[in-house]
Amino acid sequence: MDAPQALQVVAPAARHQLPRLSLAAALVLLQVGVLLLRPWPLALAVDHALQPDATSLVLPVLGPVGGAGLLALAAGATLLLSLLLGLLDLVLDRAAEGAAERIGADLRSRMFRHALSRSLRWHDRVRSGELVSRMTTDVGRLLDAVVATTTSLVPDTVMVVAVVVLLAHLDPTLAVVALSVIPLLAVLAVEQRSRVRDAQLAARTSSGRLVSTTNDLLRNIRAVQAFGRYDRAEQAYGRRNRRLLCDGLTAVGVEARWAPVGDLVLALGTAQVLVFGGAHVLSGSLSIGALLAVLAYLRDLYSPVRSLARLSGVLAKASASASRVQVVLDCGEAVEDSPMACPAPPLTSGVRLEAVTFGYDADRPCLREVDLEVRAGETVCVWGPSGIGKSTLTYLLLRLYDVQAGRVLVDGVDVRDCTVASLRDRFSYVPQDPWLLDATLAENIAFGNPAATRADVVRAARLAHVEEFVDRLPDGYDTVLGEAAVRLSGGQRRRVALARALVRPAPMLLLDEPTASLDPTSAESVVRAVRSATAARTALVITHDPRLAAVADRVVHLGDPTTSDPDQTQPLSLSLGRR
Repeated sequence: MDAPQALQVVAPAARHQLPRLSLAAALVLLQVGVLLLRPWPLALAVDHALQPDATSLVLPVLGPVGGAGLLALAAGATLLLSLLLGLLDLVLDRAAEGAAERIGADLRSRMFRHALSRSLRWHDRVRSGELVSRMTTDVGRLLDAVVATTTSLVPDTVMVVAVVVLLAHLDPTLAVVALSVIPLLAVLAVEQRSRVRDAQLAARTSSGRLVSTTNDLLRNIRAVQAFGRYDRAEQAYGRRNRRLLCDGLTAVGVEARWAPVGDLVLALGTAQVLVFGGAHVLSGSLSIGALLAVLAYLRDLYSPVRSLARLSGVLAKASASASRVQVVLDCGEAVEDSPMACPAPPLTSGVRLEAVTFGYDADRPCLREVDLEVRAGETVCVWGPSGIGKSTLTYLLLRLYDVQAGRVLVDGVDVRDCTVASLRDRFSYVPQDPWLLDATLAENIAFGNPAATRADVVRAARLAHVEEFVDRLPDGYDTVLGEAAVRLSGGQRRRVALARALVRPAPMLLLDEPTASLDPTSAESVVRAVRSATAARTALVITHDPRLAAVADRVVHLGDPTTSDPDQTQPLSLSLGRR
């Protein structure tokens, strides 16, 4: 992906900032105009005030002006032009930087929204830390390109064209001499851009891996400290950090080697102009003031050329980051509505899996030809060894994944024929890992239903037996639970996750190992909460706990899909009845 394509990544967001970008473009033209006027006060002073035989100069409005008056006017004009340039720079930077920040916020939101809707297969492959790096650091590099394009690329390009025209008007020969070094500089800049891009892509990849490793280690800091494995954590972090340092130094070296080369080529052009221009002054075909103006314009020519050459490094960095951002935006892996999708039925008769085969790897199914029915109002417990695919049943009902063969039906309708949003509205889900937000207890419960009132939250907490420990929290329902809900025990976290599911007005509950890894007392509290929660709803419970199995109307044993016995690949239902 080259630099123009890198800028195309931000184009959709940039459309919303056209007024600010248009203002910046207008200011650029004013800025160039002021820069083109800047050499002339000095040139007029030299030719008409500092020469021994200088005569008065007739100026519009002012009339004849002598040497002393011209010097004063030249000094005042120089000061005024510098002040005007400063004001234009201020307004231009504010307009460009403000537009860039808004573009960045829009692009980050677009990436985040897109990532949220991607399938779990994609998220299984992409580490969260790497994704965060792309949405922050890489987007920042793209914003640098936006600002550089507005405040450097556009004005520098306009300046180069304007200066070339003026040099050709003042002295065509000097214009040719000045431009003779530009082709060589352009060739070197193109080659340099390719090298910088490759070096920066390696550095950005290493940075993303470091962020992922750091995120993993700090998220699991309790395990690191409990096992005393500071050495292992430091080694893992150090390895990634050294790799980033190495790649970063390589990128810095590649970019640094360019500066003296470009400056040397431009210095060669200046020396040529000085020699030829001096000869023209001595021959009388060019005045000293005009030569000074030519040299000033040469500075205004070479400065943007040098800036444009260095800008290639900024755009190369942006191009490397754009490649990483585009991977996220171009990802088409998503569970999406079919063109003829309709709202999911209300789940009045139940759900059914018919001859379902599924595997996270296509050639290694964890479910093979599974048949399962859960009738409305029924609580069914799915029992089986770890890794057999029990949790996968809930993912397929929620259509987090699509089956490879067979059908998943809600009230007899294939879930692939339903809109995803309406389908998921039919279920409340309690995952095996009861993740909670770094927010208040009330906010965590209300997460299950955006329309939930405080009364709804309290009612769900009562059903899930959360109210048993609310009074022990410092601020009750308004207690901030902290990252990973560190203020709560394992059993308390599971009951909060259950309350979050209960506040959702969905007809069916999906409970995945709600008592896993809990002590008997905590597990018993969760079982009581599940018994209350499933009294008036259809429920599918994944568990190894006999106490939870006793809550169910039926227990279904899930067989091993890798067994050679075809009878063992089907679930076996046992009717136990609630106890």
